[in-house]
Amino acid sequence: MSDVLPGDAGYVFAAYIVFLALLLIYLGILGAKFQRISRDLTELTGEVEAGRAPETAGSEGPAETGSAEAGAKEPTGV
Repeated sequence: MSDVLPGDAGYVFAAYIVFLALLLIYLGILGAKFQRISRDLTELTGEVEAGRAPETAGSEGPAETGSAEAGAKEPTGV
């Protein structure tokens, strides 16, 4: 039984190499995915912040009187 073990060491080493290669590929895919999600999140955050920027007074129409908030508008797509 002891003479079988040294011959199998090559297969064990090859199995570890394959496992390590698959692990590195998996981590690379996850890293690319997280980088893309981070880029998309940054882009969406910029869009939200741009939407919150105060508009100039001339770009809005006349303010409606009697609304609960100064900039409140009725929905038009209903």
